[in-house]
Parts: sequence; C-alpha cells; structure tokens
Amino acid sequence: MRSLPLLVLLAACNRYDMFRVAGYQQLTFSNKADVLFVMDNSDSMTAEATAIAVNFTDFITKIDSEDQSLSHDGLPDAVSNYVYEIQNRSSFLDYQFAVTTTDVDATGGKLLGPVIKRGDKDVANAFVGQLACEGTCFDASNPLPDDKSYHCGDPLENFLNKKFMDCECGSGNSWLGNCGSAQEEGLEAAYLAMCRSVPNPPLDCFADITNSQGDTFPSVLHDNDKGSNNPPDGKFLRDDAAFIPVIVSDEGDSSRREDPTEKTPSHYTELFKQFGHRMTWVLLGNTLDPDDHVHCPGAASDWGVYRYYYMTALTGGEVINMYDDHCDVRQDFESALGQLSELLVNLLTSFPLQSVPVPGTLVVLVDGQKMPEADVTGQDQFGFDAYSDGWTYRNSDNSIVFHGADIPDYNADVEVFYDPVAGMPRSLPF
Repeated sequence: MRSLPLLVLLAACNRYDMFRVAGYQQLTFSNKADVLFVMDNSDSMTAEATAIAVNFTDFITKIDSEDQSLSHDGLPDAVSNYVYEIQNRSSFLDYQFAVTTTDVDATGGKLLGPVIKRGDKDVANAFVGQLACEGTCFDASNPLPDDKSYHCGDPLENFLNKKFMDCECGSGNSWLGNCGSAQEEGLEAAYLAMCRSVPNPPLDCFADITNSQGDTFPSVLHDNDKGSNNPPDGKFLRDDAAFIPVIVSDEGDSSRREDPTEKTPSHYTELFKQFGHRMTWVLLGNTLDPDDHVHCPGAASDWGVYRYYYMTALTGGEVINMYDDHCDVRQDFESALGQLSELLVNLLTSFPLQSVPVPGTLVVLVDGQKMPEADVTGQDQFGFDAYSDGWTYRNSDNSIVFHGADIPDYNADVEVFYDPVAGMPRSLPF
C-alpha cells in the first residue's frame, strides 16, 4: 500500500527529497562486456568467417572510440571530467574478446589464443588472427588470393589474402585445415567456455551426459581445466561484466545435452543460470520465418536455429541475418557487424541492482526524467511476455530492464531509486 503515496511524493521531489523518501540511490552501472565469438568452423563457413575478418576493423572502430569532447586543462577540467564519468555509464565500452568453436570434441570451449582487451595493441588484427588462424576451416583446394603489396601489420583491405595469413599464423600454409565437426554445438561450447572461466564451476561441467535417447557422452572437462580460459592477469568472465556469446553459424544448434530435434533448450537455460551471470545472446547466422522455418535451409534444421532464437529472446539479444534474399553471404557484411557493434554499445538494456528492492518502491530516471513502468502487451513466439515502452523489474537477476523506445542511449544518466528489503541505505550521495 506504500507505492501510491511514494510515487505521488516522488513526482514533485528534488533529488534530495527523492533519496530521503525512497531510501536508496544507485548511480553506477558496469560498462564491461566479455564477448565470446562461438565460430562454426565446419567447411561450409569459410565465406562467412572471411567476411567477418575483412570487416572487423570497422567494427572495432565503432566500439573503440572514446568521447573526445572533454577538455583537460587543469584541476577544474579534471573535476568536471570526473563528474561526467560517474554520471554516465561510460564514454566507452570496456570489452574483452575471445574465440572458440562449435566443435566441442576438439575445442571443448577452450579459447583460441589469448583474451583480447580494450587497449591492447592492434586489437582488430589480433582478433582476426585468432579467428582466421584457428577458428576457420580453409580447404587447400580453394586457395586464398595472394596480395604481394600487403605488408605484415597492415590492416586488411577488401579480401583475406595469403600474405596476411602467413604473417598472422606462420608461413608454410600452417593455417590450412582447422575444419571442425558438422555436429555444431554452439550452446555446449558457450557453456564449457564459462565452465573454464570461473573459479568454482558447477558440478554439471564435469559430469558425463546421457540423454533420453540413451546417447552417452563422457565429460569433456576435468579438474585441471578449471580457470583454463583466464588470462594470467585477470579473468575472462569478470564479475561485473555482461557476458555476450555471439554464435556465428549457417546452421543450428545440435548440443548434446538436449534431446535430438528438441526446439526449446530448457536444459541449457537452467545450466546457464547456475553461473548467476548477466548474459545477452546474439546469433549472426540463419533466420526463421514467421512459421519458424529456416529462410535459407541448406543443412540447417528449423529446430536447431530455433534454439538460438530462443536464447536471444530469453536474454534480450538479437538475431542478425548474415544472408541476402538469395541466400548468399551478404555483400554488405559490414552492416551485419555494424548491427552487432550497435548492440554492444547499447547492450546495457538491463541494470543489475545492488540490493533487492521492496516491491512498489522502484523509481527510474533517465537523464533526470522519470520513466514509465512498462505494461505487458502479450506474448512473443517463445511464450515470453512482450512489453510496451518503459522498464520492468526482473527478479531472476535482480535487475531493471528497459524496453522499446525507452532503452537509454549508451551515455545516458540512469538513476534508480528504491527502498531495499534488507540493510540500511548507503550515505547520502549528493
């Protein structure tokens, strides 16, 4: 019964009064994103992986830019810049990139090469080197073109060339091959990558698997795999970062823990919950029509692609079509990566709260404007609630989720006021 008078009071409150009434203000939200590219490295994916490689520099440029409008002249500017940074989520995305493959028996969720971090030297070429050298199937019968004008360290231009590959991977065609299984297991690969990245993995990470068909799979991981994906100076899965698995595949998921042809990956959704980590899934691949049939079938199954769709819908992610109307790899593939960069820059549609709020006490402001709570408008094709513009509270991870036109801009000032269920409000922040 307290929510109505609270909201009436807040409608006319200044920030001091709002804090006094609501009790708790949260100003800081993480701008960290740990992005795992799960590459289908079967022999049908060479063109798609090559398209990512040649367009990745532009992708990095879009997410790697900081706000250059701040001046830096003495103490007054330093103070102003500090205030600017704490009032905005960030003027940049603090990312980490890594690559693994859908070939679980060969890779088992292990990262191919080191974790690539914002601020590392030549991020684009370093990532493309990992992707191309170890995460892509190259067939000797279909050689790459040579570009004698290319020099090691130069950015790629319009095509992946042999000289670049020799520079990044080692000469002598050492990069040929790397062709993975036609049994693509994107969900399992992402799960095992998480298992390798936390100090105390769930027991399921190391359990043998038997599905309802009687198929048995021995555990891929062992005790000595704990922490095997972490860089020497930190962790791949940072505690306060969003985890973004990006599935890159022309087919669907055939992960072993779900029964064959099962559309809804309910077993995996429960497994991922065990980590308590904020996730946003992205599919860069095949798409489904309104009847849940694959647009560009090939070897892709409806149920396999549906699994990836389900994960994106469950986590507020996105499906990005890698094909044109003729089912050829998009000529404007840079726009596909552009969609991904836009998603990453604006990925924080959900904001984890530091304390559990008393029901009815949440008030959300964006750039000083009170935002409406969203209404349920129906259900989507997966049975999840669909919402109007506004925000909702999600109790599964104790977070505020924005919807539709009310998703804040990346640098928006987001403030959440609420009364905590337990504990005392922190000291007055202003």
